Amino acid sequence: MEDKKLLFPLLLFGIFFVLIGITGFFQIAITKRNMEGLLLDQAETLFQSVAREIEMNMEYLILIEKSPSIITPNFLNVMAYDEAIVDDLYSRFSKATELEQAGSSLKNVFIADKNGKQLLRKGAIKVEKAELKLLLKKDRQTVIRMPSDKDLSLFMGIKLADRLLFFDLSPEELENLRKTYIMKTIIENEGKRLNIADITIYDGSGRIYLDSGKRSKHVFSILKPLDSRYFPNYSMEIFVSNRLASDTIRRTSANFIMLLFFLVLGGAGGIYLIFRLERKHAVKLNEMEKDMVMKERLVSLGRLASGMAHEIRNPLNAISISIQRLKREFVPEHEKKEEYHKFLDIVRGELQRVNRIVEEFLLSTKAGQSMEPHNLRGVIEEVVTMLREKASRAGIVIHNETGGQVILEFQKERMKQVLYNLIMNGIEAMSKGGSIHISTSLDSVHVRVFIKDTGPGIRKEDLSKVFEYYYTTKDKGMGLGLPLSYMIVKDHGGDIQVLSEEGKGTTFVVTLPSKKGP
Repeated sequence: MEDKKLLFPLLLFGIFFVLIGITGFFQIAITKRNMEGLLLDQAETLFQSVAREIEMNMEYLILIEKSPSIITPNFLNVMAYDEAIVDDLYSRFSKATELEQAGSSLKNVFIADKNGKQLLRKGAIKVEKAELKLLLKKDRQTVIRMPSDKDLSLFMGIKLADRLLFFDLSPEELENLRKTYIMKTIIENEGKRLNIADITIYDGSGRIYLDSGKRSKHVFSILKPLDSRYFPNYSMEIFVSNRLASDTIRRTSANFIMLLFFLVLGGAGGIYLIFRLERKHAVKLNEMEKDMVMKERLVSLGRLASGMAHEIRNPLNAISISIQRLKREFVPEHEKKEEYHKFLDIVRGELQRVNRIVEEFLLSTKAGQSMEPHNLRGVIEEVVTMLREKASRAGIVIHNETGGQVILEFQKERMKQVLYNLIMNGIEAMSKGGSIHISTSLDSVHVRVFIKDTGPGIRKEDLSKVFEYYYTTKDKGMGLGLPLSYMIVKDHGGDIQVLSEEGKGTTFVVTLPSKKGP
C-alpha cells in the first residue's frame, strides 16, 4: 500500500517534469522558427534594395548613351569604367597564356608579329598603318582609341613580347563589359552599406556571374530570380549573418537544460509533497495549464532583439512564480526543510542569471517612456556610485568632473543604462588598473558627456564596428551593451562618438539636445 502511495506522486512528478521540458523545447523551436522568419524578411528587403539599385543604374547607363549630360549616381562614371576595362584587358592579354583566349573571346581581333606582318585576323577589325607604325616604336606599348559620338567602339593595340595584338570592342561588347563592372561596383557598395554578408549573381545557365567573395559560415541566404530586363534569366543570392540568432538560441538552450537539471535536484522532494495533497491536486493542474499558456504566447512581432528577449522571459517568469509558491506554501517536514530551501534558492539563482541575459534586450525597447527633466550630473553620480567599488577592486579610479547642475529632459533609467554600459566598458578594458574621467560641456544646442579611460584603446580597423550588434572582443558577452546604448541615445535625439588610438585609451562622447525642462 505504501509503495502505491509513493509511486503515484513520483509518477506525477515525472509528468510535471516532462511537461516543463516539452514546453521549454517547444518554445525554443518557436523562437528559432520566428527568428528564421525575421531573417527571411530582412533578406527579402535587402534583395529588393539591391535589385532596385541594379535596375536603376542599368537604366542610367542606357540614358547616358543617349544623353551623356544626364546627372547620375556618383559611382556611375562611364569614362572611369571604360578606363578600368582598358586596364583589365591590358593586364589579361599582356600574358602570353591569354593570347589564344583573346582570339576566341573577342569578335574583332588582329594579331601581327613583331615586324607588323599579319598572323591572325578575326572579324571586321581595321588597323590603320599609322596605328601599326605607332605601336612598332620602341617606347610605345599601347595604342588606344576611346569611344566617341561618331564611333562607339573601343579600339586598343598591345605590344607583347613577340607579337602585336589589336582588338576592337563593338558597342555591344563594350556595353556588356560596362554592365559587368557597374554591377560589380553595386554589389560591393550595397554589401558594405547594408552590411550584407555576401551577394552572388548567377547567369541564365546557373553559373556564377559575379560574387563579392566574402562569405562566412554563419549566414542565412535566399536565392531568387533577378527579374531584370537587362539581365534576363539571371538570379541573385543574398547572404545575411545569423550569428546573433544562433548564439542566442544556443545560450538559451544551454540555460534551459541547466534549469531542468536543478529543477530535478531541487524540486523532487517538494513536488512529492505537493502531489500528496489531494485537495490541491485540481488547483495545481489548473496552474500548470495556465503556465503552459503563458509560455506559448509569442512576443516576436517587434525587432529581433525585443521579440527574442520576451519569448525567453515569459517561461522564466512562470517558473519563478511556481518556485515562489513552492517555497511559500509547500514547506516539507522539518528534517528536509533546510535542504528544500537550499535547492529552491539554487533554482531561483539560476533563474535570475538567465533573466539578466535578456534585460539589455528589454531595455532597448522602452523608447515610448515620457521624457522628464532630470539633473544629468546627479544621474552620472548615481552610476559612478554603483560602479566605484567594482572599479576600486580592479585598481581603477573614477573621476566625476561634470561640475554644476545640467537639467535636461530624458528617460532616467534608460540614460543610466547608457552611462553604466560606457563606464563598465572602460572598467573591463583596463585589466591592469587605470583611471576614468567623466566631464561635460554645454552650448546653446547640445550637451556633451565625455567618458575617457586610460585603457589599451581600440584598433583603428575596429573603430567602425564597436556599435554593431554581436561585435565584441571579450571572452564573455554578446556585444550588446554599446549597440543598445547607441540606440537609446538615438531615441533621445542624440549621438555617440568613439575616439581612440591603440595604446592611448578611449573616449566616448555622448551628445544630447540641450532642451531644458521646466
